[in-house]
Amino acid sequence: MTSIWHRRLRPSGRSGADDGVTLIELMVTVVLLSIVMTIAVGAIIASSRVFTATDDDSTGLADARKVAERMGRDIRNARGVDAGATTSQLVLWVDANSDYKRQPDEAITWVLVPSVGSPGHFDVIRKVGTSSQIIESRTSVSQIAFAYDVAAPKTQVVTANVTYDAFIGAGSGARELYFVERLRNVDGA
Repeated sequence: MTSIWHRRLRPSGRSGADDGVTLIELMVTVVLLSIVMTIAVGAIIASSRVFTATDDDSTGLADARKVAERMGRDIRNARGVDAGATTSQLVLWVDANSDYKRQPDEAITWVLVPSVGSPGHFDVIRKVGTSSQIIESRTSVSQIAFAYDVAAPKTQVVTANVTYDAFIGAGSGARELYFVERLRNVDGA
């Protein structure tokens, strides 16, 4: 026997069993789920872009900073800038044996070489004297420009502008690291 309250809560004309969902209820559910999914996918894409940009910045800056620190140390320790130095190549004389005479094995050359398999990127090469070259940075640096206060051999200040971008076409884009170093052991000649 059903109670009067139970009969009143049940719409008239319907059987006592649950008949399922209506088409309108199903459409509303689909629309709400599609809105929630659109927001979720948008959030995932946005966070992926932020991660890529952050990774690009940190990877590129780490390589550029490594180059700047090593190059800055070489500049500070140099006795002079060689006449072979240009805006795209830095050639320093570091008097390793303190005899105040330039010798071939006391030259340090910094230059960019196109990177194999990474168009638009360069390897930063540091070559000491006639020894083999050392790759200080791979595929992050896209340009280095050098400027000098006066022409060699009287140069006392070297300015370097390093442009880097770890992931060309993705991430944050090209960035620049600019630094100025003074030669501390300038040759008096």
